[in-house]
Amino acid sequence: MGPTALTFYWAAKRLKTWGVPVLPEVVAAVGTRMHQCHVDLESRLHASVELGYGGMGVVVAPGVEIGEGSFLSQNVSVEPEPGVPGAPRIGRNVYVGVGAQIVGPVTVGDGAVIGAGAVVTADVAPGAVVAGIPARELKRKVV
Repeated sequence: MGPTALTFYWAAKRLKTWGVPVLPEVVAAVGTRMHQCHVDLESRLHASVELGYGGMGVVVAPGVEIGEGSFLSQNVSVEPEPGVPGAPRIGRNVYVGVGAQIVGPVTVGDGAVIGAGAVVTADVAPGAVVAGIPARELKRKVV
């Protein structure tokens, strides 16, 4: 399959921590162009986070935190709400379906499932399954 969006993210992140000038932004820009996505270098992703289809169409804004074992499908958007301080926090082992949006200073609990096309604007409990616009809880499993 070749390099994914996360390959470029981690390479750029490492170059930035080493203090290399300009090159981190260039590497990140190449990943953005190749995969039509944007994973900001100011976001914090656990090393085990995965992106569907190499990250096609995924947007992860600055300040977003994503926990270990989480999976973002293609065309997912995780970003703050304009004019509202704070960014989304996604827990461990969370599955986010195709085209879902997580907006604002919300927390998605461990083991939650976000349905395809859902728009999350409020906190999601651990183990909850949510769907719809706006997302509402359909069921909850014990985590």
